[in-house]
Amino acid sequence: MTDCYYLNGALLPTTDCRLGVTDRSYLLGDGLFETMLVRRGKPVYFAEHLQRLLTSCVAFDYNAPSQDKLTDSVREVIEANALEAAALRLTISPQESEGLLCAPDSTLNILITFRRGEQYTQSLYERGLTALIAHTTRRNEQSPLSRHKTTNFMDSILARKEARSRNADEAILLNTKGHLAEGSVSNLFLIKDGEILTPRIADGALPGIIRGKVLELCKEKGLAVRETVLTPQDFKQADEAFLTNSLLGIMPLFKAESRVLDSAASGSLTCTLADVFGHS
Repeated sequence: MTDCYYLNGALLPTTDCRLGVTDRSYLLGDGLFETMLVRRGKPVYFAEHLQRLLTSCVAFDYNAPSQDKLTDSVREVIEANALEAAALRLTISPQESEGLLCAPDSTLNILITFRRGEQYTQSLYERGLTALIAHTTRRNEQSPLSRHKTTNFMDSILARKEARSRNADEAILLNTKGHLAEGSVSNLFLIKDGEILTPRIADGALPGIIRGKVLELCKEKGLAVRETVLTPQDFKQADEAFLTNSLLGIMPLFKAESRVLDSAASGSLTCTLADVFGHS
């Protein structure tokens, strides 16, 4: 079977799927996207992803496609490619410009792509990831971009390059005040003295789908959890830490900078939370 992507109403072989050269995401990073986990042939937390995307469309004054159209398009891709497990990405971006600005009433390109299979192995969850604080760039917590999932991603790319050059899996970005914001593609949680802590949206953390679900779960289970200002010192002194995003779910950190953590150890609060989250 030939894999097909979705572009503007048509299913096309992946080798033939091409955006026009005037696409503003390509030219200017003017676009939005959602990355979703497909499990057992269904997009996980699809309603939440769709709501975030459509909310961002309003914020950026896009002529948003209907919820029904996006829902049908995603379903079409999953069914046509017989996707059971995959990472599926929905990207929208204006097609035409008038100089720097988008042309009035510009049609949106709607592109749906995917990668087949589970993205992370069980052994990786058992080991955990390593993370360090990036020095090459910072998250601008004052920018509206920090609160929306846009295709303008160069800060994250620079941070991840730095992490790789320093033999780490993920980079944690500070904001302009030197407070912890988030990872290059993840939200950050720390555990100190039994309390689960995560950076505030006001400090530059993206309002991640899984971040929100973890906060809800902690409150439902009566766990001590708080959105708060966190510093590099908190990162270095945490008892445990974990990362979240829609593909990772809850991923333990076994090393923060040079410090080994207990996050991936059997019986840790991180692993207990991950186990409950996986069955919630």
